[in-house]
Amino acid sequence: MKRCRTPKLLAVMAMFCLSLIAVSGYAQFQTGNIYGKVQAKDGSVLPGVTVVLTGVGAPSTQITDSQGNFRYLNLSPATYTLKAELAGYGSATRSGLGVNVGRNSDVTLTLNPSVSESITVTAEAPLLDVRKAGTSTNVTKVELESVPSSRDPWGILTTAPSVQVDRINVGGSQSGQQSNYIGKGANSSQNTWNVDGVNITDMGATGSTPLYFDFDSFEEMQVTTGGSDPRVQTPGVQLNMVTKRGTNDFRGSGRDFYTPGSYQADASVPGEAAGYLEATNRINYVRDYGAEIGGPIWKDHAWFWAASSVNKISNQASSTLSSSGKLRVGAFDNIVLRDKNAKINAQLLPSNSAVGFYTFGDKIRNARNIGPTRPFETAWRQGGPTKVYKLEDTQIIGSSLYLTGMWSKVTGGFGLFGNGGVGRSAPPMYLDADSIWHQNYYTYSTVRPQKQYRLDGSKFIDIGSMNNEFKFGFGYRKTPVVSSTVFPGASNGYWDFSALQPADCAAEGLPANCAVANLIRDSVKGYDEKYNDGYLGDTLLLGNLTLQAGLRYDSQQSKNSASVAEANPVIGTGSIYPCTDALPCPGGQRNVFIPAQVFTGDTRTLKWNNVTPRLGLTYALGADKRTLVRAGYNRYVSQMGSIIAAANPIGYNAYAVFYGVDKNNDKLITRDELLKISGFAYIDPDNPAAVSSTTRVDYSAKAPTTDEFILGGEHELLTDFSVGVNYSYRKYKDLIQTRFEKTQGKGDFYTSADYEVAGNAGGTFTLKDPKTGAVITTFTTPTVPVYQLKAGIASPVFGVITNRPDYTQTYNGLELTATKRLSHKWMMRGNVTYSDWKQKSGANAYANPTPALRSGYDGCYGNCNGQVFQRSGGSGSFANVFINSKWNANLTGLYQLPWDFNIGGSFTARQGYPALYRQSTTGLRGGNVGVILNPVGDERFANVYELDLRAAKDFRFFNRVGITLSGDLFNVTNQRTVLQRETNILTGSVTKAPTSRSAGNRLTELQSPRVWRFGAKVSF
Repeated sequence: MKRCRTPKLLAVMAMFCLSLIAVSGYAQFQTGNIYGKVQAKDGSVLPGVTVVLTGVGAPSTQITDSQGNFRYLNLSPATYTLKAELAGYGSATRSGLGVNVGRNSDVTLTLNPSVSESITVTAEAPLLDVRKAGTSTNVTKVELESVPSSRDPWGILTTAPSVQVDRINVGGSQSGQQSNYIGKGANSSQNTWNVDGVNITDMGATGSTPLYFDFDSFEEMQVTTGGSDPRVQTPGVQLNMVTKRGTNDFRGSGRDFYTPGSYQADASVPGEAAGYLEATNRINYVRDYGAEIGGPIWKDHAWFWAASSVNKISNQASSTLSSSGKLRVGAFDNIVLRDKNAKINAQLLPSNSAVGFYTFGDKIRNARNIGPTRPFETAWRQGGPTKVYKLEDTQIIGSSLYLTGMWSKVTGGFGLFGNGGVGRSAPPMYLDADSIWHQNYYTYSTVRPQKQYRLDGSKFIDIGSMNNEFKFGFGYRKTPVVSSTVFPGASNGYWDFSALQPADCAAEGLPANCAVANLIRDSVKGYDEKYNDGYLGDTLLLGNLTLQAGLRYDSQQSKNSASVAEANPVIGTGSIYPCTDALPCPGGQRNVFIPAQVFTGDTRTLKWNNVTPRLGLTYALGADKRTLVRAGYNRYVSQMGSIIAAANPIGYNAYAVFYGVDKNNDKLITRDELLKISGFAYIDPDNPAAVSSTTRVDYSAKAPTTDEFILGGEHELLTDFSVGVNYSYRKYKDLIQTRFEKTQGKGDFYTSADYEVAGNAGGTFTLKDPKTGAVITTFTTPTVPVYQLKAGIASPVFGVITNRPDYTQTYNGLELTATKRLSHKWMMRGNVTYSDWKQKSGANAYANPTPALRSGYDGCYGNCNGQVFQRSGGSGSFANVFINSKWNANLTGLYQLPWDFNIGGSFTARQGYPALYRQSTTGLRGGNVGVILNPVGDERFANVYELDLRAAKDFRFFNRVGITLSGDLFNVTNQRTVLQRETNILTGSVTKAPTSRSAGNRLTELQSPRVWRFGAKVSF
């Protein structure tokens, strides 16, 4: 007996050990799986049963193995039918099996020992997925079509648990610009975008997408925020989108959705803003139209699908008043999104299937970033198409090995061009006394191609009563980026008339009308990126227990590539601006100039190599398996992205800052108008002509990692209704920052011991009506100590891209979910999330202890309180959005009424984001600081609520043609919640009372008014 049991015991131990070093990916990005078993009425397994799957594509046949098992992997989202048949046992049919993206359905078919008996059951797949140890949300085609939304992926993200989005997009009026979003404390740079299995994530703006999308092209979407899938590298939100495909039936549709501005409620201005706003959030129109068609090329063997769409979004920017009372009428911001898609599926052999996919997306915008400080001539024109190509082939070898190979290519890039013109002959840009830009703005252009190869496989092995599914895969991705920033005008610079007051000029011994002149050299930067990954995972089924384990390997590398930047035309050569004892230059040099530079590229490559484990388990309680508990531990590694670009010697606009006077008021800077140099940036102070960066890379820096623990459960109240709870804990460490050292290359970093208290920021703030001068509001901010460098310590110049020491972030989150899929004429999906995102800073986590807003997107530096936030954008329309809410909730639903009437609804609520009041503090040794005056989260904007409703009527003709007429009403209760204010409210030195900024605390965004959208869709 021992000799009989020992091999089996060793096999069990061996498989368990392998599972610890090797997890089945439940997020397959574009497909779902059906796992099945055929048994007799007495429960005994039946090998050799013929199982036929029918649905989209060709019928597929399998024979059950020795344990009665069969499996169908990589199925397109759709509804399928299974039929099992065995001589002497009759047949059993299971219809209505829905397959969803990234979900696994376990099905048992029972045969009776009777030749003549045939059993037919119509039932959906089980709601509970025993192979799912993480947190994800599936949004089906029914919900995409029947629940009111902004008709873009960011609107869908708003409905997912634990995801926080920077904006409230009422009726799709803001769908022409990407939203910024986070999930479970992960910075937005760790988000990924996947379309039909292709990772299209934009690595030039890491975590964003290079495309805008035809919403009607999607079959299904999945939002993943955590779990044990070894195919997922990062801790960010993984958005998996699957487009439609052709079937054996010719099908198509055409639609037109129209949102007229005349059906928007009055975009009224609150009384407090009447002095500086004339109108807000005004929609001109939104129109979304397109068509699709698909069908067989060769029935049961080849199919096609194609779609085309246009989305036109026209908004009128707010009309505002300057502090002098001058009206600035908002121009129309017009956006056109064009998309084309094509797909061919082929199954020439029963064991092989192939896919060819193409998508084209272009965005044309006439006034990007138009707003109170950016009138039309300074807003950007945007353009630049992106194309995606994909070839994929899946081969089944025997009955237990599946291999999928994929090649993809992305040709991406775009340009932002000031409406005032481009080039040296164009009008220059300038900033007036009210901090409003005029005449023009700089040009930004970028090219971001991608290429990707993948091989993924699954191997099924049964040992005794254990079922193992080994998954493995290898991937290569190359994502180079080249970008440039060019300023318009003959001087390649701009005047800033807002920075100095007459008293400041007098203090410098200059005329009262002095201003700041910024002379600039264009930036040109490029960097090469390469990503290699491999993974091995195992899913082990032991009765009601499912174990998952895996290892993932990531190799990331990046280096700056060669580039050239032209000299500044005003002070572009040596001795152009000689320094004297009376007008000395910083750093002791005798000349200031900004010459041309030729950069030959980095000699070294930043490399990160990481192995990360994934462990998960689920246990189904009871014989009916209607309750599932799950647990998991996972480690993620951050994607490298564009961090290397900060060390490119000509990757930033080098500039010299002067005090001067615009003598002829032409807004061009000339040499004779420069009076005194104030400072410079991105220039070597000892050798301005040197091609060397003031920022270097710490090549020993580690990749940031995230450790995650998940504990949760799910219960199936009914066969089509489940509720769940999930708790997630995450710890983020080794985050990347730029630290400053005193001597380049020496690692002698600045510390808090180098700083002393210079004074206090904060004080009394007064907001006045620019028309009448009347006081609108007055309040006093907390007093915050502000630090500056001690006397004799040089200002920071030399940066080091490295890990932030003594610093971690933690996330604790609790999700409550409920899912009712469509049955008995109704469906529902709801969730409530509680989030707590904090940081812990040790003695070396910061040098300057002043609580200050980072120039980037990930929160506060200095002696801040524990809360963390992500800033939506450093400038532009969402500069005052700081993403961090303790709670958010969403409820979506659909009810089918008699006579083909349908009603749908969506309710969204969240806590208001922090209002971080700040002071632009000047005159400090070591540089000016944007001081945060209130602890993060102590002051918040009002909570946000929005209710959207939809009513639709279906008409059917000849059992073939359908027409759907719909009306969507957004922001039904007409909420006008304040979403943003100008939170930079004070300015000035800490040695005297600060000055109220003229725009401080002004309203900059309100929730858009109620609006109707009307739609018509024809389908056949």
